[in-house]
Amino acid sequence: MKLRKLSLFLLANLVGLSLMAEGYQINSQSARQIGMGHLGTALKLGGESMLFNPAGLSFMTGKIDVSLGVTTIFSKVTYTNVAGDYTAESDNPMGTPIFGYLGFKLSDKLFAGVSITNPVGNSLFWPKDWKGSHLVQDISLKAYSVQPTISYKFSEKFSIGAGLMVDFGSFDMNKGLIPVGGLDPYLSLNVPAAYKAAITDAAGKTPMLANLNGKASTALGYNLGILYNPNEKWSFGLSYRSKVMMKVESGATTVTYGATQVGSLISSVLASGTAATNPLYNPSIAKAVSLGGKTFSAELPIPSNLNFGVAYKATKKLLVSAELQYVGWKAYDSLRMEFATTPAAYNAGQKKNFKNSMIYRIGGEYKACEKMAFRLGFIFDSTPVDLMLYGPETPGANKMSFTGGLTYSPTKKMAIDLGFQYLNGAKTRGSLPQAAPMTAFVGDYKSTALIPSLGFHFTF
Repeated sequence: MKLRKLSLFLLANLVGLSLMAEGYQINSQSARQIGMGHLGTALKLGGESMLFNPAGLSFMTGKIDVSLGVTTIFSKVTYTNVAGDYTAESDNPMGTPIFGYLGFKLSDKLFAGVSITNPVGNSLFWPKDWKGSHLVQDISLKAYSVQPTISYKFSEKFSIGAGLMVDFGSFDMNKGLIPVGGLDPYLSLNVPAAYKAAITDAAGKTPMLANLNGKASTALGYNLGILYNPNEKWSFGLSYRSKVMMKVESGATTVTYGATQVGSLISSVLASGTAATNPLYNPSIAKAVSLGGKTFSAELPIPSNLNFGVAYKATKKLLVSAELQYVGWKAYDSLRMEFATTPAAYNAGQKKNFKNSMIYRIGGEYKACEKMAFRLGFIFDSTPVDLMLYGPETPGANKMSFTGGLTYSPTKKMAIDLGFQYLNGAKTRGSLPQAAPMTAFVGDYKSTALIPSLGFHFTF
């Protein structure tokens, strides 16, 4: 690998970051509804309707409705190369998305409330020196949405609702700038012994790394819904959550080294002045190193969601529901990053070519008695990713989920909700083009997750 090719790889790899991908949208904003497939568009859920369908808020049974809780996500992704002789497994920290809903009855027809949820988030930690470390080592993304909501009930059969989504968040990402073993070809060149010692010191490590982190400025969106109940048995709901484009305007870039001697090597080469005084010198490496400390801007899209649901009260104790969720992933067609105070050549876009996708949900609730209710559900989530532009930052796949849960109501004013979801992603082979001289990064990805949730519901 010649130094010029390596430096070109450095620059292209730094700007070719994928900050967000399929899998970062969180559909676990209610312990009660996780139990029946996270359905809710055609249901009357009190304060929790602010997320699922704002029109349902106007069917609160009390003057004040409070729901709050937390979901824990235990996820794992396994990568296997095409030859089958190398495997890497992520060691993800536990995710803890929260949710809270507070609804008020203003009059017999007018209701209002406010909610806070985690609409998107991602936490994926690959081994620091795995073979894909130059694509991603770890990524942590958090976003919060505060939604003031209003709902009006025209009659017992028809209501509407609307909410203003105020979203904000942050992200942190680490990745290698030189792949593991990327410096090894220099061992065969006629270079000083000190340089060879530095390269040997980096064996099996990611020699040069970058950390990118930043906070997204506040972005606005909206959530609209209608709910129609032709009779006591049937209910139909339609809701739409708009796309929100969150912007990072002053993200920070830090360049570090996986081995101490590598930093000394690069400093020595850069200090040598020019290619005429040192055959290893190349100005492109100097420019890549100079990105440390520079700020950058990027846009992080949260996709739109169009939901249609139907619910049927089969008996006094049994309720069943089905739902279609159309996710506007095409908003993530590409990613562009722009670095401050650097030549325009450092700014680049990365094609993602996502397509809009569907999520299919079905579930049921059985009220065994006044104090106990049980739920089951099933979810099929189709992936929007282009398999020829497939990265390991949050690997996409067609996913099936089986859910279950229960509610215990010790009093008429209080309920304790438990929900559980098992997610199983289909084994997926993806390929990601890379800057020369690297070849495409290809492999099989398999993801699973266990998602328990606990919530409390109060009615006054």
